[in-house]
Amino acid sequence: MLRGLLAGTVLELAELRETAVLNHELYGFYGISVWLAADDEERSALETTKLVKFEQYAEFTVASVTTSGLRLDPTGQRPHYGVVYGDSADELAALLAQVPFQVRVNPHVDREEH
Repeated sequence: MLRGLLAGTVLELAELRETAVLNHELYGFYGISVWLAADDEERSALETTKLVKFEQYAEFTVASVTTSGLRLDPTGQRPHYGVVYGDSADELAALLAQVPFQVRVNPHVDREEH
């Protein structure tokens, strides 16, 4: 099952909106960065690299994102993708905040990175 991984532990509306707005300021579109993992090996690799500074992260299925009307756009830096929806940070954040997720503990966190 293809899963998305988002740094942090909750899909909080205000935080998601802030992230989408920052993405717009940097890249010209509203988006939220995620990494995709097809299996436990890929997830573990992300835990030791992209997520190494996070003690916990949110994990959700790609199907739950796409069935909610959101898109996963490739950034050209696989396995990094952008979650996008139209031209509204508020709508993007609201839809992503409703996606079911679970909090995972990162066993590879580098506490010295903090």
